[in-house]
Amino acid sequence: MIKKATNKLVRGTLNPILLFFFLSTFSSGYDNVLLFNFLVPRLVELSERPRVCKKGNKVTSITTRSGVEFRDIARLLAPSTSLRKFGELFGLEQAKAHFPFSYLTSVERLQDTSLPLDPEAWRSELTGDNPTVEELAATRDEALVMWEALGCRTVGDYLSGYLHLDIEILHEGAQRWITTLETLLSLNFVELGKFTISSLSYAAGLKSAESRLRVGSFFPNNSQLYSVLRMGMRG
Repeated sequence: MIKKATNKLVRGTLNPILLFFFLSTFSSGYDNVLLFNFLVPRLVELSERPRVCKKGNKVTSITTRSGVEFRDIARLLAPSTSLRKFGELFGLEQAKAHFPFSYLTSVERLQDTSLPLDPEAWRSELTGDNPTVEELAATRDEALVMWEALGCRTVGDYLSGYLHLDIEILHEGAQRWITTLETLLSLNFVELGKFTISSLSYAAGLKSAESRLRVGSFFPNNSQLYSVLRMGMRG
Protein backbone atom coordinates (compact mmCIF):
# COMPACT_ATOMS: atom_id res chain seq x y z
CA MET A 1 0.00 0.00 0.00
CA ILE A 2 1.19 3.53 -0.78
CA LYS A 3 0.28 6.42 1.45
CA LYS A 4 1.11 10.04 0.61
CA ALA A 5 1.87 12.74 3.13
CA THR A 6 2.43 16.28 1.90
CA ASN A 7 4.02 19.34 3.46
CA LYS A 8 6.04 17.45 6.00
CA LEU A 9 9.54 18.32 7.19
CA VAL A 10 11.87 15.35 7.03
CA ARG A 11 14.94 14.96 9.24
CA GLY A 12 15.40 18.66 9.74
CA THR A 13 15.17 19.69 6.09
CA LEU A 14 13.69 23.12 5.53
CA ASN A 15 11.71 22.41 2.37
CA PRO A 16 8.52 20.33 2.60
CA ILE A 17 8.62 17.34 0.28
CA LEU A 18 6.22 14.62 -0.82
CA LEU A 19 6.65 11.30 0.96
CA PHE A 20 5.64 7.90 -0.35
CA PHE A 21 5.20 5.11 2.18
CA PHE A 22 5.14 1.52 1.01
CA LEU A 23 3.50 -0.48 3.79
CA SER A 24 3.69 -4.25 3.78
CA THR A 25 2.87 -7.02 6.24
CA PHE A 26 5.57 -9.01 8.02
CA SER A 27 8.10 -7.90 5.41
CA SER A 28 11.01 -7.40 7.82
CA GLY A 29 12.16 -10.97 7.37
CA TYR A 30 11.11 -11.43 3.73
CA ASP A 31 10.28 -8.58 1.32
CA ASN A 32 12.53 -5.98 2.90
CA VAL A 33 15.43 -8.43 2.96
CA LEU A 34 15.07 -8.87 -0.81
CA LEU A 35 14.87 -5.09 -1.24
CA PHE A 36 18.00 -4.74 0.87
CA ASN A 37 19.90 -7.21 -1.32
CA PHE A 38 18.71 -6.05 -4.73
CA LEU A 39 17.22 -2.55 -4.48
CA VAL A 40 19.59 -0.86 -2.03
CA PRO A 41 22.70 -1.33 -4.22
CA ARG A 42 20.83 0.32 -7.08
CA LEU A 43 19.73 3.17 -4.82
CA VAL A 44 23.36 3.72 -3.87
CA GLU A 45 24.27 3.95 -7.56
CA LEU A 46 21.53 6.58 -7.98
CA SER A 47 22.96 8.62 -5.07
CA GLU A 48 19.78 8.12 -3.06
CA ARG A 49 21.83 7.40 0.07
CA PRO A 50 19.39 4.81 1.44
CA ARG A 51 19.15 4.49 5.21
CA VAL A 52 18.49 0.95 6.40
CA CYS A 53 17.25 0.02 9.87
CA LYS A 54 17.93 -3.57 10.89
CA LYS A 55 17.05 -5.66 13.89
CA GLY A 56 19.13 -8.79 13.89
CA ASN A 57 18.76 -10.41 10.48
CA LYS A 58 15.53 -8.49 9.79
CA VAL A 59 15.24 -5.24 7.83
CA THR A 60 12.61 -3.07 9.53
CA SER A 61 12.75 -0.08 7.17
CA ILE A 62 14.47 1.36 4.11
CA THR A 63 14.41 5.13 3.53
CA THR A 64 15.72 7.05 0.51
CA ARG A 65 16.96 10.63 0.35
CA SER A 66 14.03 11.64 -1.88
CA GLY A 67 11.49 10.55 0.75
CA VAL A 68 10.46 7.05 -0.31
CA GLU A 69 10.10 4.73 2.67
CA PHE A 70 9.48 0.99 2.90
CA ARG A 71 7.92 0.01 6.22
CA ASP A 72 6.59 -3.12 7.88
CA ILE A 73 3.17 -2.49 9.40
CA ALA A 74 3.73 -5.44 11.73
CA ARG A 75 5.95 -3.12 13.80
CA LEU A 76 2.73 -1.29 14.74
CA LEU A 77 0.90 -4.45 15.79
CA ALA A 78 1.01 -6.77 18.76
CA PRO A 79 3.45 -9.66 18.14
CA SER A 80 0.67 -12.26 17.83
CA THR A 81 -1.35 -10.28 15.28
CA SER A 82 -1.53 -11.97 11.87
CA LEU A 83 -2.92 -10.42 8.70
CA ARG A 84 -6.07 -12.52 9.17
CA LYS A 85 -6.54 -11.15 12.71
CA PHE A 86 -5.76 -7.64 11.46
CA GLY A 87 -8.60 -7.87 8.96
CA GLU A 88 -10.98 -9.32 11.55
CA LEU A 89 -10.09 -6.53 13.98
CA PHE A 90 -11.53 -3.94 11.60
CA GLY A 91 -14.49 -6.05 10.49
CA LEU A 92 -13.37 -6.54 6.90
CA GLU A 93 -15.51 -8.74 4.69
CA GLN A 94 -12.38 -10.03 2.98
CA ALA A 95 -10.69 -12.87 4.87
CA LYS A 96 -7.09 -13.88 4.31
CA ALA A 97 -6.86 -16.86 2.01
CA HIS A 98 -4.71 -19.98 2.28
CA PHE A 99 -1.83 -21.15 0.11
CA PRO A 100 0.01 -24.52 0.21
CA PHE A 101 3.55 -23.16 0.52
CA SER A 102 5.00 -26.58 1.35
CA TYR A 103 3.65 -27.77 -2.02
CA LEU A 104 5.49 -25.01 -3.90
CA THR A 105 8.83 -26.81 -4.22
CA SER A 106 9.65 -25.43 -7.69
CA VAL A 107 8.57 -22.76 -10.13
CA GLU A 108 7.10 -25.48 -12.34
CA ARG A 109 4.46 -26.13 -9.66
CA LEU A 110 2.85 -22.81 -10.64
CA GLN A 111 1.81 -24.40 -13.93
CA ASP A 112 -0.17 -27.19 -12.23
CA THR A 113 -3.84 -27.10 -13.17
CA SER A 114 -5.22 -27.96 -9.72
CA LEU A 115 -4.49 -27.41 -6.04
CA PRO A 116 -3.20 -30.34 -3.97
CA LEU A 117 -5.94 -32.42 -2.35
CA ASP A 118 -3.79 -34.02 0.35
CA PRO A 119 -4.52 -32.13 3.60
CA GLU A 120 -0.87 -32.45 4.68
CA ALA A 121 0.16 -30.29 1.70
CA TRP A 122 -1.64 -27.41 3.41
CA ARG A 123 0.42 -27.56 6.60
CA SER A 124 2.45 -24.35 6.91
CA GLU A 125 5.72 -23.86 8.79
CA LEU A 126 5.30 -20.06 8.60
CA THR A 127 2.61 -19.77 11.29
CA GLY A 128 4.06 -22.06 13.93
CA ASP A 129 0.64 -23.67 14.43
CA ASN A 130 -0.02 -27.40 14.48
CA PRO A 131 -3.53 -27.87 13.03
CA THR A 132 -5.33 -31.20 12.95
CA VAL A 133 -5.97 -33.12 9.73
CA GLU A 134 -9.62 -32.00 9.89
CA GLU A 135 -8.55 -28.34 10.14
CA LEU A 136 -6.15 -28.77 7.23
CA ALA A 137 -8.95 -30.33 5.16
CA ALA A 138 -11.16 -27.33 5.97
CA THR A 139 -8.35 -25.01 4.87
CA ARG A 140 -8.05 -26.90 1.58
CA ASP A 141 -11.81 -26.71 1.02
CA GLU A 142 -11.78 -22.91 1.55
CA ALA A 143 -8.99 -22.63 -1.01
CA LEU A 144 -10.92 -24.73 -3.53
CA VAL A 145 -13.92 -22.41 -3.18
CA MET A 146 -11.67 -19.41 -3.83
CA TRP A 147 -10.13 -21.21 -6.83
CA GLU A 148 -13.57 -21.58 -8.39
CA ALA A 149 -14.60 -18.01 -7.52
CA LEU A 150 -11.51 -16.57 -9.20
CA GLY A 151 -11.80 -18.83 -12.21
CA CYS A 152 -8.22 -20.06 -11.79
CA ARG A 153 -6.64 -22.30 -14.39
CA THR A 154 -3.25 -22.81 -12.74
CA VAL A 155 -1.69 -22.64 -9.29
CA GLY A 156 0.03 -19.47 -10.51
CA ASP A 157 -3.39 -17.87 -11.09
CA TYR A 158 -4.41 -18.82 -7.58
CA LEU A 159 -1.18 -17.41 -6.11
CA SER A 160 -1.80 -14.12 -7.90
CA GLY A 161 -5.32 -13.90 -6.45
CA TYR A 162 -4.02 -14.89 -3.01
CA LEU A 163 -1.43 -12.07 -2.99
CA HIS A 164 -3.90 -9.53 -4.39
CA LEU A 165 -6.29 -10.34 -1.54
CA ASP A 166 -3.47 -9.77 0.98
CA ILE A 167 -2.94 -6.29 -0.47
CA GLU A 168 -6.67 -5.51 -0.28
CA ILE A 169 -6.80 -6.52 3.39
CA LEU A 170 -3.68 -4.50 4.22
CA HIS A 171 -4.92 -1.41 2.38
CA GLU A 172 -8.49 -1.43 3.72
CA GLY A 173 -7.41 -2.35 7.25
CA ALA A 174 -4.75 0.37 7.37
CA GLN A 175 -7.19 2.98 6.07
CA ARG A 176 -9.73 2.05 8.73
CA TRP A 177 -7.01 2.08 11.38
CA ILE A 178 -5.91 5.57 10.36
CA THR A 179 -9.53 6.76 10.44
CA THR A 180 -10.06 5.24 13.90
CA LEU A 181 -6.89 6.85 15.31
CA GLU A 182 -7.83 10.23 13.88
CA THR A 183 -11.36 9.97 15.28
CA LEU A 184 -10.38 8.85 18.78
CA LEU A 185 -6.99 10.51 19.28
CA SER A 186 -6.51 12.94 16.38
CA LEU A 187 -3.36 11.00 15.46
CA ASN A 188 -2.13 9.73 12.10
CA PHE A 189 0.88 7.43 12.25
CA VAL A 190 1.86 8.28 8.66
CA GLU A 191 1.84 12.04 9.19
CA LEU A 192 3.55 11.66 12.57
CA GLY A 193 6.17 9.31 11.18
CA LYS A 194 5.52 6.88 14.05
CA PHE A 195 5.96 3.34 12.76
CA THR A 196 6.35 1.30 15.94
CA ILE A 197 3.71 0.52 18.52
CA SER A 198 5.86 2.04 21.29
CA SER A 199 6.43 5.36 19.49
CA LEU A 200 2.75 5.64 18.58
CA SER A 201 1.76 4.89 22.19
CA TYR A 202 4.16 7.59 23.38
CA ALA A 203 2.63 10.11 20.96
CA ALA A 204 -0.85 9.16 22.17
CA GLY A 205 0.26 9.68 25.77
CA LEU A 206 1.57 13.14 24.97
CA LYS A 207 -1.65 13.98 23.15
CA SER A 208 -3.71 12.90 26.16
CA ALA A 209 -1.52 14.88 28.58
CA GLU A 210 -1.74 17.93 26.35
CA SER A 211 -5.54 17.77 26.16
CA ARG A 212 -5.80 17.50 29.94
CA LEU A 213 -3.08 20.12 30.53
CA ARG A 214 -1.22 17.91 32.94
CA VAL A 215 1.80 15.64 32.95
CA GLY A 216 2.12 12.37 34.81
CA SER A 217 5.93 12.47 34.92
CA PHE A 218 8.26 15.30 34.04
CA PHE A 219 11.84 15.23 32.79
CA PRO A 220 13.51 18.66 32.38
CA ASN A 221 15.55 17.44 29.40
CA ASN A 222 12.47 16.36 27.42
CA SER A 223 11.38 19.29 25.27
CA GLN A 224 8.02 17.74 24.38
CA LEU A 225 7.00 17.16 27.98
CA TYR A 226 8.33 20.59 28.93
CA SER A 227 6.10 22.17 26.29
CA VAL A 228 3.07 20.31 27.63
CA LEU A 229 3.96 21.34 31.19
CA ARG A 230 4.16 25.02 30.24
CA MET A 231 0.73 24.84 28.63
CA GLY A 232 -0.68 23.55 31.91
CA MET A 233 0.96 26.18 34.16
CA ARG A 234 -1.29 28.34 36.31
CA GLY A 235 -0.43 31.63 38.07
